[in-house]
Amino acid sequence: MQIPFSAGATLTQGFGENPQDYQKFSLNGHEGLDYIPKDEDKRVYAVESGLVVSDIDDPVQGKSYGINVVIYVPANRRLWTYAHLAQNFVNKGDKVLRGQPIGMMGDTGNTRGAHLHLGLRQTDAAGNPINDSNGFKGFVDPAPVVQRLTGLEQAALDRANAAQPWMPVNNTAALWRFAQANGLQDQQTDEIPFTHNGTRYIAQVFNKGIVYVKVGDWGNIKFIPK
Repeated sequence: MQIPFSAGATLTQGFGENPQDYQKFSLNGHEGLDYIPKDEDKRVYAVESGLVVSDIDDPVQGKSYGINVVIYVPANRRLWTYAHLAQNFVNKGDKVLRGQPIGMMGDTGNTRGAHLHLGLRQTDAAGNPINDSNGFKGFVDPAPVVQRLTGLEQAALDRANAAQPWMPVNNTAALWRFAQANGLQDQQTDEIPFTHNGTRYIAQVFNKGIVYVKVGDWGNIKFIPK
């Protein structure tokens, strides 16, 4: 499965594009990514697990974003905005899992046609957006994060989901030590080898996330929060 649409998405407007259209909003350009699905499935799927901190069901209340959802990812200090929805499936306070459908693509708010507007802001430790004066009201280009989440991290997730459950703990292993240092609690699988684009990786599932690393690059371990 792909994200934010199940069969993949076509990018119709990138971050920072068309500055002339966004001057009236005090923006230096487009403050997110615009997508349409590659098939008929218009459901929008969460690109990352997190907590719903805002859900606007009224397009008038949502103004330019129309019906929209904002999801906070505490582990990575990220706020995701899913805008211009036709329908919202979640409520404020809900815990949302990666790949969970959260709404239907639509054309509510300020649009020129049906699409998903995906926005990303970084936050401080308390979840408050930062860099509000960056010319994009704190929004940053989501493309590198989306690419990672739909590429390597998807491969790690697919391989982890197919793994056998809990194996004996190796408390000297780099992945196990990283997981403990980051509060991911107990391991649920042994180390899982997999290959992505010809490169070898190792993943391991813990209670609160999936840890993965390129073989040999032990100082650059990553994790995907559950």
